[in-house]
Amino acid sequence: RKTTFHKFATMQSGKTLYAIIFENRRKKNEMIILPYKEKFIRENFIEFSFDSDDENYLPDFKLFETLNSTDQYYLAENYNWADGVEILKWIIESKNCDKGTASLIFWTSEPDYYFEKSESEISDYEKDTFLLLKRIVEKFNNNDFKKSNLKYNPTDREKRIDWSKQNAEWKIPEELKKPTKGFSIISLGIIQHKIWQWQRSRKEAKRAKKRMNRKK
Repeated sequence: RKTTFHKFATMQSGKTLYAIIFENRRKKNEMIILPYKEKFIRENFIEFSFDSDDENYLPDFKLFETLNSTDQYYLAENYNWADGVEILKWIIESKNCDKGTASLIFWTSEPDYYFEKSESEISDYEKDTFLLLKRIVEKFNNNDFKKSNLKYNPTDREKRIDWSKQNAEWKIPEELKKPTKGFSIISLGIIQHKIWQWQRSRKEAKRAKKRMNRKK
């Protein structure tokens, strides 16, 4: 790992730098979200309701349709549920939706709160999330998610669930309780930030060493 960071710090060619990053991540079964795509997703789909006076505003669906499976996973992972669940519905109903993404959405919703209740018991303001989760369960049971290439591990969340409280209306499959296999998603922006932090710490260490040498 130290050798890799040394290469990051010393390479002059941008193409060579990215080649090293991609090769390093490929070996670790990781898919990379490039900075321009991160920016596109964040500007169009993350906290979009925070910047609009129109409470019914939604992003452009045609823009959403340009997202691939990896993009959708990144969007779901960073989504602010305060924006409502309509975008998450788009993901779930998309032909590009991966099982890993659907599992991520299900488990990050705190599903035990919902599957302890029936539809008749749920309040109106909670119903959209309730129906979203029911739809995910339905699609898992019907094997409707045709893509299964992205990794999500719900084990820590699943262990905290008291399954004895599950309402009989819910038919949650065992598959949804288990990790999905495949690639992890990683942001190139985060990698770049870590490289910058490493470079900065090296410079600071060199400066400190020079100051110590001057005092001798």
